Amino acid sequence: MKKNGFTLIELVVVIVILGILAVVAAPKFMNLQVDARNASLKGLEGSLKSALGTTYAKLTIAGLENERYVTTRKNSGTEQGVFSADLNIPGCPVGTDCVFNYGYPINHITTLKNLIENFNTDWQIAEYKGGNRITFKQFTKGAVNGGNQMTRNDCYLTYAPPTEAGSGYTLTFHPCK
Repeated sequence: MKKNGFTLIELVVVIVILGILAVVAAPKFMNLQVDARNASLKGLEGSLKSALGTTYAKLTIAGLENERYVTTRKNSGTEQGVFSADLNIPGCPVGTDCVFNYGYPINHITTLKNLIENFNTDWQIAEYKGGNRITFKQFTKGAVNGGNQMTRNDCYLTYAPPTEAGSGYTLTFHPCK
């Protein structure tokens, strides 16, 4: 006689095998979103390092890498210690509000946003008492005073400009969990 369909034992064996595969494979797939966010942050970190290197090179060429305050804004020229320069930095043409401190951008929301193309699409700078944090847009919320605040304590970059000539910047990666 010809058999039509599967026996109960065959179905149970297949379900058990699928259950074992799900238990083994599910944790690997569930962590993909965290891995993707960390990879995006690493990509942003690389972009920022590239932009920071470019700005330092442009300021060095102009002989302004040791100056405490250099801006692309036009100023009257009467402010002592303030240099207004056309640095030909992408995103910071003359007249924009880009400010540099000892060869690197200050920790200023406008300057950092201008240096990275399409920054406003995915990223946000959140105000924090220890310095601004750069994170995903969905991890911030608007504050009463007009700034942004983070909604979680991980998954961000911190940038600190140099405090004196020749000291360099710090860019710290805080992974997503």
